[in-house]
Amino acid sequence: MWWERKSQAASKPLANKDNEQAAEPLAVQELEPTETRQVSYAELDQPYKDQWELMEDAFALIDYRLYLYYKNHQWLGPQGEMRNMLGLVVSREEFEHNLTKAAQTGLLEKLTEAELEQLRLSEAVLERRLKLTDAGAFPLLRVLERFSMDTFQRWVFLLCYAGKLDAKYERLFAYLQDDVTKKVPTVQLAVQLYLPAGKTVEEYTAAFSRKSRFNSLFQPEGLAEGNLQLQPMVLAFLSAGTLEDDHGLRVFDGSADVPSDPLVIQQALAAGLDGAMAGGAQAIAITGTEGVGKRFQVLHLMARQKALCLFADMEAMEHPARAVERAALAARLLDAYVCFYGLDSVTQEGEIEPASPVLSEALSQADIQREPIFLLSQRRMPRPIRPATVEFSIERPDEAERLALFTHYFEKVPLAPEVRLQELSAKFRFVPRQIQGAGMQAAGLSRISGGEALDNRTVHACCYRQVVHRLDKLAKRVEPCYSWEDVVLPESQKRLMQQACNHVRYQHQVYQEWGFGKKLGYGKGLSILFAGAPGTGKTMCAQVIARELNMEIYKINISQIVSKYIGETEKNLQAVFTEARNSNCILFFDECDAIFGKRSDVKDAHDRNANVEVAYLLQQIEDYDGVCVLATNLVQNIDAAFMRRITYVVHFPFPEPPQRKEIYLRTLPAGAPVDEDVDWEFTAEKFELSGGHIKNIVLGAAFMAAGEGTAISMRHVLRAAVNEMRKNEIVVVREELREYADLLEE
Repeated sequence: MWWERKSQAASKPLANKDNEQAAEPLAVQELEPTETRQVSYAELDQPYKDQWELMEDAFALIDYRLYLYYKNHQWLGPQGEMRNMLGLVVSREEFEHNLTKAAQTGLLEKLTEAELEQLRLSEAVLERRLKLTDAGAFPLLRVLERFSMDTFQRWVFLLCYAGKLDAKYERLFAYLQDDVTKKVPTVQLAVQLYLPAGKTVEEYTAAFSRKSRFNSLFQPEGLAEGNLQLQPMVLAFLSAGTLEDDHGLRVFDGSADVPSDPLVIQQALAAGLDGAMAGGAQAIAITGTEGVGKRFQVLHLMARQKALCLFADMEAMEHPARAVERAALAARLLDAYVCFYGLDSVTQEGEIEPASPVLSEALSQADIQREPIFLLSQRRMPRPIRPATVEFSIERPDEAERLALFTHYFEKVPLAPEVRLQELSAKFRFVPRQIQGAGMQAAGLSRISGGEALDNRTVHACCYRQVVHRLDKLAKRVEPCYSWEDVVLPESQKRLMQQACNHVRYQHQVYQEWGFGKKLGYGKGLSILFAGAPGTGKTMCAQVIARELNMEIYKINISQIVSKYIGETEKNLQAVFTEARNSNCILFFDECDAIFGKRSDVKDAHDRNANVEVAYLLQQIEDYDGVCVLATNLVQNIDAAFMRRITYVVHFPFPEPPQRKEIYLRTLPAGAPVDEDVDWEFTAEKFELSGGHIKNIVLGAAFMAAGEGTAISMRHVLRAAVNEMRKNEIVVVREELREYADLLEE
């Protein structure tokens, strides 16, 4: 220590501003210098071995400064006697002394020549050894260098760090600052301790009220109150020499870490990023849909450069300005590049908006050591953050790129023979992250099942687990429960629907391998129109197609789409098709003539608006590259322009007696008990009803039989059929029922 205890002890009571009552006195004994703890002269020409050896010399110099400050403390009385502060009562002599003494000055102004010489000599020894020590050898030296600290700032920083390493300083700071609550150095104490000769206290005190690189090392809340507390991040770096991932910050070391996956696609973009780095870009802005590979590209760039990069998730952090400052501080501590992502904001309606003005301003003012800085967002930044900003845009992968990604991520997943990755790449217009997620889930399911090959339905389910959309607000998902065995239609109609399914299955072969995709700029989607009377199976066949293709199907709620307000219908339609592209599903428009009706002559504003809606819908159908199924009972009401855009038109004829009998039989489940007296041929011939009505008859007969505790008999079927006819206001003449007429009376 630079001081030792005297035999006579003196105590000074400390005032606690948070407690009006007198605080317990903090016993600190009068001390005077000793040579038991000094800067080491023995290894004057040797570098410091470790950070602790350096701090030992720093402790000695800090202790000596504190002793000199204690010795020349401004609240001492005229004779410098400690008894003037033994109580809370101020003597008249001390009061007069405080009125007449000069303004505060730095400690150096109060020292003797011998004390000044001792300080200069000890500090020269420390500086000499520091010059011999590698600046990057210890975390402490890296901080001093990376923050370009002058002599004053270095000693203030060491003072604050010493207070964290040795608890004794808490009591010393509290004593010297005359406040038991102030266990950290204040700006006033630091300035008085280390103010350079010839400088003013006001000048150096005011420097702590401005934003600066040095001030960023201290906690903002404490600094606002005049307290110097190092940020936890700074203390963590001084201790470990690195930073752990925390609060939206993640460190990637390109010299040691390897990206999880290779760069399967986007090699041209990677080359462009290399060129921007070599060309001296100050900022690199990359825009693209979420999951398209923006961060992935930066990871690979850092790996190629063997560089350190800090990734800052702005979406996970509150207060944009503070978040940017925090990331800038971490990047400077690490001497790393910094990549900001999640810069966009989301409105209450879920719309993606560009970075807010507050965030843009914070980014433009950020003190980033290493350039370029990387800015990743879905929407383009409102203005360049740096003068030399290079912008890149990553588009969603095309079908060939998606196939390459599916091939890579499903390479080690056992798949059944019917699973075709070409079909998946055509159906699912995924971004790379979604394809990666589907592959990981498929691999996990395969491991759970003991390595069994995954079938088509399971693989499709893994893909749909990656879909994120808001289509549930605009449509209702329908769970397909029918197959080809349930369909009773002429063979020509069934073949037409099977051809439609092949249109989806073999998109890759036709558009990519055979080159038809280069000939078609738009209109690559599949649209099917089902036309027929009610109950002829249009909705059922839409489900059959969805099940055959292993795709989800959403039934559009027309009432939520059509609006009486001008422009709202188009807005709703745009939302439907946008979400459908994200969900990779089948859109099913039932009773589509309500919105696909014929355009009429313009006689007033209502006609003009109706025609605009139809024209807009025409554009959306043509631009949509997914599967769209439309059903109508009134095909003659469909606008002729739609027919050109429809890929397949399937007419559903009213079923004839043989077909009606087949529908009766296929509607009955295998486990349903049926009496032998049921005459299906008579029922099918006598009651001219569509498949929807037949379903109601069979179901009604089943419930009547269940209520009676018997099997389904002819009596139940006949009564259910008559009820169905009456429901449709069709009179059934008793004589027409022939031998079964008595069953109604029973």
